Amino acid sequence: MFTGKFWAAAFVNSLEKSGGGPQAAPGDFEDGFITFMTLASWISSLPDMVAGRASAEKLELLVRSGTAAAGTLSQAQETAVRFLLLLVKKNAIRHIDSVTKEIKKFMDKKRGIIAVSLEYAAEPDKEFESLAEEAIKKRTGASKVELKRRIIPELIGGYRLHIGDIIIDASIRQQLQKMEASLASGKEETVW
Repeated sequence: MFTGKFWAAAFVNSLEKSGGGPQAAPGDFEDGFITFMTLASWISSLPDMVAGRASAEKLELLVRSGTAAAGTLSQAQETAVRFLLLLVKKNAIRHIDSVTKEIKKFMDKKRGIIAVSLEYAAEPDKEFESLAEEAIKKRTGASKVELKRRIIPELIGGYRLHIGDIIIDASIRQQLQKMEASLASGKEETVW
């Protein structure tokens, strides 16, 4: 079974071992990441010609001619190109979206960036968002918070926060569901 997470880990490890590690010039690791993401985006837009060894050879010619115009590649960039071509040769390129998603997660962790989803019942004030971002940074140690916002009227009021696998549900809907469960069970329980 294909797992994007394992391929992403292999890519990040390859970058670290091939010149993107601690001894590398600042930005090398980042250059490899950007090169991979750019090429992956480009390949995803190609028609279904990208499959198998023959296509890998054609694709390598295309990639090499394109990167030749850019000049000499750093070791990290070369690793990114080779890794992408390996995905094609192993006929795993159809999974490129899951691999790039996982690579982005690895890179965000390395950069100290945390992705957060904040769902509201109605449009919140900006002060609440900035306070939430600061609190998340303080609790998680993240250097940056990437905040995705969504309005979900079914929440009735309040908010629901997704930080990785953690969900903090402070919505009126959740409180009403707790109250309903408490009343149905016949137990006295403080809901608020």
